[in-house]
This record gives sequence, structure tokens and C-alpha cells, in this order.
Amino acid sequence: MTPYRSGIGQNGRSAFSFLLALLASISTGGCYASTECTAADTTHSCCVKKHPRELWFCDGLEGAEEAANFRTPSTHTQQGPALSAKELAAITGAAAGGAILILIRGNADELDELQDALDPLMEECARRAEQTVNRLRLGGKTLSPAECNEQVGVDKDGKPVTRAMALGNEKHEKAFACVEEKLGRSLTGYFIINQRYRFNSKTRQYEPISKEEVERLVRTDRKKELTGSLEPDVVIHSGNPTRVRFIYDFKFPCTQDNLPTWRAYSRGPHRDQTQGEAYLKAFGVKPARVSPRDGVIR
Repeated sequence: MTPYRSGIGQNGRSAFSFLLALLASISTGGCYASTECTAADTTHSCCVKKHPRELWFCDGLEGAEEAANFRTPSTHTQQGPALSAKELAAITGAAAGGAILILIRGNADELDELQDALDPLMEECARRAEQTVNRLRLGGKTLSPAECNEQVGVDKDGKPVTRAMALGNEKHEKAFACVEEKLGRSLTGYFIINQRYRFNSKTRQYEPISKEEVERLVRTDRKKELTGSLEPDVVIHSGNPTRVRFIYDFKFPCTQDNLPTWRAYSRGPHRDQTQGEAYLKAFGVKPARVSPRDGVIR
């Protein structure tokens, strides 16, 4: 197991304080404040209103020049000198601006500093989700392996669902809500939750698939077209979701003795690989597991 990298020294604390300031400094405004389109909206601006967390979905629509008003940073590729998060924040006039520039430019040292700020937030979301669901469903009781493996229902395909799976699913939803709460107002357009990616043989890249497309393939009995697709829990990107900066996957072991391990693929294009190995190969970023007990593990 890779040792847990806390990054919480003086630099980690300053980075964490920086991100907390980031979260407090930005409020949602402009077209994000409403999902209602008006006669004044172009096709693009209307799309942005309806997909504030998935700005990539609106690419290629009319008013391309207007897109710069909504996500200017994502078109910025010029490399500047390495600056600290504090310096970037001072230059841009807002902490969030500094974080966004770090995500766009991808400077390794700056990304390390931002990672040291993000990791504790993900840990907090994992712990909060664990405590909330355990208190609600178990009343503080510790489950045995037999209780974890007990079947408590079936999924939509008729496959058995164990207590461990049911609890894990609920904890994931709580963790996702926590991430949305912490990053939704400061990094809008730079992170996605539970996004499925599929390999594009033309571009040789893993590219996001809209939820509508996934549902259509499932509904029309073409689920096989999703074989080999990947669905990380949280992706933080440069403004373009194919340029991934960080990947976080939440793991909620049912018993205290279980380790937060990556799931292994037994068939398909990722056969004999783990989730973590597949993510690394697909996105070129070392992914992190996040568990309530062990924190962030890379």
C-alpha cells in the first residue's frame, strides 16, 4: 500500500487555509444563478445555464466567442513563471482565481500545493459520510463480516445487493454532496462527480459521455458500448475534462479489518488491472483512494 501522504506541514496548512479562503471568497453569480433561459440568451449561454457543472457539454454551440465570458481560464494556455497559490491569489484578486490558474497551467509544484489543500477536504467528506450513514443506519453498531455480506436486496438488473454494497452506495452519495458543497461555488466548471469516460479511437483519448447518452444506451439495450468505460468518483480538471489534474475515489470498507482497496477487473479491456491502474493509464494521473479511516492513499 502506498503510504498516506498527508502533506500537512507548514506548507500544507497554508495551502489548506488558502483553499478555505477560496471556498469563502467566491459566490455563484451571472448566468449560473438561474437555469431559466430567456430571449436574450444564445444557444451557448442557454446551454451553460442548464449545464453549469459540465461546461464542456456546451462546446461547439453557437456563440463560441461568448464562451470566453463563462470560462475564460479554460482557453488560457500561456505558461508563466511558477508562482505560489498566495501570489496567484494576489495577482488575480481572488483565491479561487489562483486555484483555477493552477489547474489550467498544470505547473507540478503548484499542483502539489493545491493537492495538499484538496486532500484534507476529501478526507473530511469521507469521514462525514461514514459517520452520518453509520449513525443513521447502524446506530453506532460495528458490523461483522457475515452481516456485511448479507443480501438486503437486488439491483435494477436483478443482481444481489449486500449490506456492504447498500451502505457503500449511500455513503458515496453523502460524500458527493459534501464535495459539491465544498467545491461547487469556487471551482464550478473545473470538477465533475461520477462522470463516465469512454475511449475515443479517433482522438485516442478517454472522453466524457453525457448522462443522457449513457441512459440512452442502457435503455436501447446497447449497454455493451459502455464496455471499458471508466467512472471515477471525483475528477478535477483544467476546464477541459479530458485534461485531468486529480482523481479521487471514495472507499468505504464495511468492516474495520478491510482495507480500502481498488476493485480489480476480471474481463474487458482492463482485465487483470485494478481501477487505479486503469485510471493512471487512461488519464496519466495517479489516482487517490479516500477512506474515512486511512485518509488519502496514492
